[in-house]
Amino acid sequence: MGVQIRELVETGLARKGVSARRASMDVVGHDGLIRDIRAGRIPSFDRLVTLFEYLSIPFSFDHENAAQRGLAEDPPPLGTPGFEGREALRAGFLPFPWHRVSRRRGMGPVAFASDWVEERGLTPENLSFVEPDTVLAGKNGPNAPLVLLDQGGARSGGPALWCFIEAGRVVLARLDWQGRDILTITGDQSDLPARVLIGADRDHVQVLGRAIWTGNSI
Repeated sequence: MGVQIRELVETGLARKGVSARRASMDVVGHDGLIRDIRAGRIPSFDRLVTLFEYLSIPFSFDHENAAQRGLAEDPPPLGTPGFEGREALRAGFLPFPWHRVSRRRGMGPVAFASDWVEERGLTPENLSFVEPDTVLAGKNGPNAPLVLLDQGGARSGGPALWCFIEAGRVVLARLDWQGRDILTITGDQSDLPARVLIGADRDHVQVLGRAIWTGNSI
């Protein structure tokens, strides 16, 4: 999304007929806003919205749908500060790492506003990304699904989206804990019957965490 934002801003500047310095001064009172965007640093959500309104850029940020929250940043060139750096933290965004089962190093491709994390009572240290091999929850798209997990999620109630390992594959599906001995696995497609695991059969499912955000890999 970093490239898309830069392109939208450049188009908006040309259409409005103002310089980057003038637009930055009008929006935030200093000349660094658009300079930072051109350098690949995404500003805080409120500043970005204000800038888009100033430049009359039609763009929709969905606050209500958790599956759309967060801003994705394109991988920065070597030596360019990204979401792992201080600039992202000052802007109020938090990066999260890949889960160890993903066999990928570093941070995932999406950073989340710190207030979004705080509002949901989440612990940043418990959050990580996975790309499930099997999706039973109707999360289809042109790219591989991407899931942010809460590894500290309470294993009770449901049905809710969880990621787990079964038969050596990472699966995204709905889990419903019923007491200590019964676990129900369901998919969102009507042609997939529910599976009920009782007693020792539950031990074959290695739960990774509750899915709190889903998107598509980039």
